[in-house]
Amino acid sequence: MKNKTTRREFLVRSSTMAASAMAASTMAASGLGLVSSAAHAQAPTVRVTHFGGPYQALDQAVGKPFEAAGLGRVEFIASLTPATMGQLQANRANPPFDVVMVSRPAGVRAGRAGLVEKIDTAQLPNLPQLETSSLSPDGFGIPFVLDTIEIMYNKKLVSEPIRSWLDLWRPELKGKIALPSTSVVFAPDFVALIARSLGGSEKDPKAIDEAFKKIIELKSHVRTFTTNPEQASALMERGEIAASPQFGVRIGSVIKNNPDVARSLPEEGAAARPYDLAIPAQSPARELAYRYINFVIGREAQENLIRTLQATVVNREAVVPEDLRDKVVTDFSKLIFWDDTYMAGVEREWRTRWERTVQAG
Repeated sequence: MKNKTTRREFLVRSSTMAASAMAASTMAASGLGLVSSAAHAQAPTVRVTHFGGPYQALDQAVGKPFEAAGLGRVEFIASLTPATMGQLQANRANPPFDVVMVSRPAGVRAGRAGLVEKIDTAQLPNLPQLETSSLSPDGFGIPFVLDTIEIMYNKKLVSEPIRSWLDLWRPELKGKIALPSTSVVFAPDFVALIARSLGGSEKDPKAIDEAFKKIIELKSHVRTFTTNPEQASALMERGEIAASPQFGVRIGSVIKNNPDVARSLPEEGAAARPYDLAIPAQSPARELAYRYINFVIGREAQENLIRTLQATVVNREAVVPEDLRDKVVTDFSKLIFWDDTYMAGVEREWRTRWERTVQAG
């Protein structure tokens, strides 16, 4: 037996149906649609870390194109290497990330500790397009950009352009430079670069002793020891320091807003910092993680990264736009690639020594 519908119930139902129809019409007009919206919500999601700051551009350069290609959704999480390593260590069985962006020495340590898996290169069709010198022999991660350790300086606060790492010892820079604290990942790179600038080798303990002695002499020039790369950039933008070692990508970001800032690729060379994408050993989205990495190292994403980050990319087929050729390092012969296994082995010792002899006092 049918129940009778009252006038009040009829009006409520009619109002509800009209609202639903209007919402559907609005979504269709905006190009979303109920079906596509549901599909987007159900798309598999890969959780990826990046270093924050200028790397926020990864959302537009990589994330959106990845999603537009129907490959899945990307959830980016800003996390510097030390924090990422801590999260992986604390959550071995259930990692909070599916792909992690790490500096290579940290990636090597993570792989040896069983925190990230050895990369299955068979799942990366775009791998043959990469510069072979950029690849890690340990195989725990795949590079997608090369950052560099260069010198950023304010052209108005120095008498002449900085061309050498040893120019940081100029008397005019006393009290006007920033050096990294041990919390900044490239502190060991700086030690190795000074060892080379003095004619030695980063693998020679005597040369490292001389490098530390030289750096200790620089303490009178130091205004502050920065706790993260963004702090150094902020000090430079405010005109509070005249020079500082800094990541090339972050220097480029500062220059965009401040024409007084310049970058120096010192005559002794710049340290290449391959940033690797690694997959946590217990990632529940392993297949999607490989799909993401393969997309990032492809030509389209690599060219997007050149434009957005002004970074040195690893795909040989990627084309650098004419207007960026003086802002992006493309000559790999000017870059110093460390023995990552060796650097991973000495990093903790050098950091402790840096903290006790350079930062202290």
